Amino acid sequence: MEILAQVVGYTGLSVEVLILFRSIQRKMFAKYSIFYTYLLTVLGVGLFLQIAYTATPSLYVLLYWPLQFVTMALGCGVIVEMSRHVFAQHVSLDRFVRWVAIATFGAIFLVFAIHVVFLPHWKPAANPAELERNLRIGQAIALMTIVFLTGYYGIEIGKNMKGLILGFGVYVGASIISLTLRLFIGIRFSPIWKQVGPFSYMTALLIWAVALWSYAPAPEVSSEPAEEDYRGLAGRTRQVLGTIQEQLNRTPQR
Repeated sequence: MEILAQVVGYTGLSVEVLILFRSIQRKMFAKYSIFYTYLLTVLGVGLFLQIAYTATPSLYVLLYWPLQFVTMALGCGVIVEMSRHVFAQHVSLDRFVRWVAIATFGAIFLVFAIHVVFLPHWKPAANPAELERNLRIGQAIALMTIVFLTGYYGIEIGKNMKGLILGFGVYVGASIISLTLRLFIGIRFSPIWKQVGPFSYMTALLIWAVALWSYAPAPEVSSEPAEEDYRGLAGRTRQVLGTIQEQLNRTPQR
């Protein structure tokens, strides 16, 4: 299993390099600058952690979660970039997705701050997987909002954005499932959890490599959804976010 994980890891690094090389070759880096910056950062973090693990395993353990949160923060930026491209001709929908993302991550960090301030026995350093799971849920909500709105309003998406959304969705979905099982099952699930991340990320990389092999802009559209639809959707989303925040508050503490 360890050998297979190493093969997947090195293959993933190779695919990352290929995607970045192709972005320069096809002059696409500037078109999706946040995504390629995210990918470049993940590549750099991956190489650094491998070197740290080989040289000083204790340093790897110390730096893994902080660096993981850095890449997750950039991942949130990728979702905002997706919304900007998908809804380039639908300003109100792009604004709505940004509002959902801000509200969701704001609620997650509010819950996190409440835990830190009012639960003296709860230590952030001892619960990094829980925070990552909640942040992944926030990413999933933003992604599902984009997918729902494009389907609801019949908005066509270009090949590049379809691949970015699908790949990111696979990786985020697998992360949420594995992190949730790890929180509920405990240390017994850790060996499986350590394999799910690399395999799901490798799947996302392959999807991105195919989707971003050449530039494919979003199709032109003729009109934008009515402002009344946007307001009604915003009201329903506020109710959903309130329910999600209640569920986050009920997460078992370990």
